[in-house]
Amino acid sequence: MIEFIGVLAAFIVIFALALKKVNLGLVLLLASLILGLTSGLPLQGFVEVTRLTFTDYTTYELILSVGFISILGNCLKETGLMVKLIENLRGLLSGRWLVALIPALFGLLPMPGGALMSAPFNEGEADRLGMNAEEKTFVNVWFRHVWFFASPIFTSIIMLSRVAKVDLYGFLALVFPLAFPMALVGYLFSIRGRGGARDKRPVSASALAKGLLPIILIVVLNILGTPLPVAILMGLILVLLIGRMGLKRSLSTVQHGVNWGILAALAGVMFFRYMINESGSVVLLFGGLRDAGVPLLVLATVFPFLIGFISGAPSSGIGIGVPLVMPLFASQTLPMLGVVYLSIVMGYMLSPLHLCLLLTNSYYKSNLGKVYRVLAPSTLIVYAVGLLYFFPQI
Repeated sequence: MIEFIGVLAAFIVIFALALKKVNLGLVLLLASLILGLTSGLPLQGFVEVTRLTFTDYTTYELILSVGFISILGNCLKETGLMVKLIENLRGLLSGRWLVALIPALFGLLPMPGGALMSAPFNEGEADRLGMNAEEKTFVNVWFRHVWFFASPIFTSIIMLSRVAKVDLYGFLALVFPLAFPMALVGYLFSIRGRGGARDKRPVSASALAKGLLPIILIVVLNILGTPLPVAILMGLILVLLIGRMGLKRSLSTVQHGVNWGILAALAGVMFFRYMINESGSVVLLFGGLRDAGVPLLVLATVFPFLIGFISGAPSSGIGIGVPLVMPLFASQTLPMLGVVYLSIVMGYMLSPLHLCLLLTNSYYKSNLGKVYRVLAPSTLIVYAVGLLYFFPQI
């Protein structure tokens, strides 16, 4: 009984503090302490969890990868490489494709609230297409997140592969087909039938190459076997060299690109994962639900969806949901992990705490209720398609 109370208290703490926007690392540390104390874990158990967390190569690989990506995004912004890339794309693409491509390009830089970076660049193109504020908000948010199923440098994919201990590219190959229905739904709900001629301006192949080359380098190096943090660091160095920022400005840009809150949250995620394994109380609880007849697919869909929805952060969903749900399955197949991941992502897309949605809505001064009239059915359609894709493979 005390284990059940402990699990319940831990989740109340997680959800309540997430709503208050307390750093996820601190939230998960407190939840971990609650789980450990209520499960009767001895002091040696807490020491072991700490040791495992900070001696695990995965912890450092995850923190370095996400940290370098955050710095990379800031450097691409400060050097102007991303701005020049978009300006030249206007000479290649019509407005209706560009209005989707701009947030997608910025989406390659998985920074918290990064949709606010693309909103100003997308505004002119959206105005040319006659979009209202709600349509601008939907387009800017939706196409940014297609990379949930397509990018090997998207932090959610990296994080899940490390937390679940699966091959990043093997999992990406599984979920990649879902990028197509997501892009198609976005097209049908926002840009279908809209015009918008491309600009008659000279296109600089050099500017296009400079903007894309660092991202391409990272992906190629990682595919060839270079550890992900090293590959991202190489891409970062290339951005600084191409941007010719100088030593002093480069150091300042790198310093301001570090997001310590996210890095602390990642350490908390790893600590929470080991505490779940060491205490055993959460697994016992969900095992009890399974034994009580609650279908496993319900546990793999509803629970992760609610975590993504309530937390408003895919990192929270992955850090909390994956370690809790996956041990329930005797055969932890990639398709089952795909169901959990899909549920987290779709819950996050609809979350009222989704930072990209809130910032974009604020920038365009749109009516959030009207945005949801498009966002909700779009998300649920993709969710249904995704479940139909995974279920035959389970």
